[in-house]
Amino acid sequence: MGLILREPDAGDFDQCIALLQSPWPCDPSNYDDLRAMWRHIIESGCGATVVALDPMAPSRVIAFGFAVFVADERAQEYQQCRTPLLARRILKEWIAGRQPFLNADEVARANAGSGLNLLVTHYGRRIDSGPYENYEAARFMLSGWNLRSFTAEVCFDPQRDDREYSRFLGFDILEYPGDAIRRANIPYERRPLIWAANRQQHDWRHQYGATLLFASFAPPRLKLSPLEQHLLRLAFDGVTDRTIADNLGISVATVKKHFRRVYDRVADAGVLEGLMAEAPPDGDSRGREMRRHLLNYLRDHPEELRPYRAAPAVRQAGA
Repeated sequence: MGLILREPDAGDFDQCIALLQSPWPCDPSNYDDLRAMWRHIIESGCGATVVALDPMAPSRVIAFGFAVFVADERAQEYQQCRTPLLARRILKEWIAGRQPFLNADEVARANAGSGLNLLVTHYGRRIDSGPYENYEAARFMLSGWNLRSFTAEVCFDPQRDDREYSRFLGFDILEYPGDAIRRANIPYERRPLIWAANRQQHDWRHQYGATLLFASFAPPRLKLSPLEQHLLRLAFDGVTDRTIADNLGISVATVKKHFRRVYDRVADAGVLEGLMAEAPPDGDSRGREMRRHLLNYLRDHPEELRPYRAAPAVRQAGA
């Protein structure tokens, strides 16, 4: 069995906090505020998130990640390595009522426009997890976005110095000045580093890592509504139509109606024409087969489930 990958919910938060890679992303006295910010990110749809669950014990979190999208000037500042502890700064500003990251509408417009600046704020994994779990969790969280830059503050591990490996993957490894580390009262041997990548300056000779961040995006073809995207994300978890209906506060009949609309979008876009034609001609078996093909397509095209809102066309004078 493969990993179970999905968006986190509030029931995962305690396990995620226990997996934080160091004390630097959040002061323990702010854990309740951190839970509230995570809940806001998930419910508003303004970030990228993942939990990887043990297939043999589906309630056990193996790895997790939270990321937000920030304005251009913030992304540039963070990669200049002026002041460490970025995740703490983000949380402090959010608690104070400021908006340190883009809201859902801004994310959708940037994703359809010039691209997004992604900042990984919190992540963690179990000690016994391996490269496969980390890679699959990161791929689930990061694929399908129109990214223009990537920033992650990573705690240096003297037992496992992977800076050269990170550079091999196409990331720039940026270090804070020593006086900035001292002012933050961080032991030098556990200092944070910045993993950075920028689409315009990226070396496309790399075949993996940062290249996949920037090469995995294509404009969505189905033009799904936010409700349809939410419904389909729930369907990924293999839940029943009744569970989807209860989660969305609608009837089972309305759930089925939304699926029919999605199938119409699939037909209009010319997606899966051959496979859909092979489905049984009618009945429940046809519905199950169509849903299976649709979900397989969406797993390979995560951009269809990302917020995407193109700017309205500008009318020409005299038109």
